[in-house]
Amino acid sequence: MAKINVKVEHRNFRDFAPIFNNILGGKKMVKISENKIWRIVARINDEVIVKQAGNIEKATRSARNAVCQRLCDSAGIEYELGWWKGYRHKGRRDFVDNFIGTPLYVQHDDELEIELHEVPYEVYTIQQVRLTFRRMSLMSPDNIDAWGFLHWGPGQDEKVQLLGQNIPIPQHLSSSKGFEEEEIIAISDAQQCLDECPKCKSEFPFGTLILVTGNFRLIPANCCSQMIWLKEEDSEENEDWA
Repeated sequence: MAKINVKVEHRNFRDFAPIFNNILGGKKMVKISENKIWRIVARINDEVIVKQAGNIEKATRSARNAVCQRLCDSAGIEYELGWWKGYRHKGRRDFVDNFIGTPLYVQHDDELEIELHEVPYEVYTIQQVRLTFRRMSLMSPDNIDAWGFLHWGPGQDEKVQLLGQNIPIPQHLSSSKGFEEEEIIAISDAQQCLDECPKCKSEFPFGTLILVTGNFRLIPANCCSQMIWLKEEDSEENEDWA
């Protein structure tokens, strides 16, 4: 019977060093990755806001909410949960993003360097904030006067002229069934254009207006406390609309 020779090879630990280094290096890379975060810096009213999280979506949402909260506080309006949700509120998100710098992927313990985030110095007015976050709730017959001003308070400086402003079109009336806005291009006297209110069939009170856009007519009707929307074709035959 043939004898089987078994050769045992003794290898120095240094022969395995590259293998262990690769393994340990992999663990080290994982640890480094786990220690990195997304950091976002915002600035409002000379206050610097720093938010950071493991993913950019969470950090962005946190920074936006913080900026929105401070804007609402400065304008004396209530912070609305879910203020940013949906395409309909894209204008709100765009306005808030004006105060936010560039997101950076950094080590968790890296020193904050505001300059690297290119944080803007954004100037705003209380009127901008209130129109951005409360425009739809403010758009009611009680808040629109006979001169076409939208009021959000009793003061003379707490109003804005609607002529030239964009207003959201109700979803069921928009051509895309999504979010659309149109500019108010003219303001007409409802009493000169219509004999009665299309909704309640009563006479319009003095000072009732018709807000004219490219495709719609909006009547803030105090007689029935309704915001009455009409499409352009509903008024094509009445030359007094605009």
